[in-house]
Amino acid sequence: MKLTFTLLLGVLLITLKPIFAQENPVKFKVEMHEDTLVFHAEIDKGWHMYAANLPDPTGGPLPTEIIYNDPSPRTIGAIIEPEGHTEMDEAFGIEVKYFETETFYKQVIADAPKIISGTVYFMVCNDQMCIPLEYHFNQAFK
Repeated sequence: MKLTFTLLLGVLLITLKPIFAQENPVKFKVEMHEDTLVFHAEIDKGWHMYAANLPDPTGGPLPTEIIYNDPSPRTIGAIIEPEGHTEMDEAFGIEVKYFETETFYKQVIADAPKIISGTVYFMVCNDQMCIPLEYHFNQAFK
């Protein structure tokens, strides 16, 4: 009886592990260049990450968004990002903008505090699935 329970529990844990082990195919690095906060993102092969400035923000994938914790810095202007790829996405039925391999997001900051923290919310997709993810940052600057 005890052996049956142990075996059943083992099989259950092995089959449920993929559900709880969510992979993160994006690695972030945060830097401050003069008055600009830069988020560098390295994207694993086979994945793509959606832009902050989507052609149609009313539907489709979740755009990349940076939310700062209090005390939040005063930002100037919109998030700056590279050109990326823009195409019609059949799954979402709209035109989307995304990045493969790597990208960056820049935000101009006025009177930057010594420590900036917050969360980057983003969505990545491959040929089989899409995953909404978060990157929490707490960065000290000189």
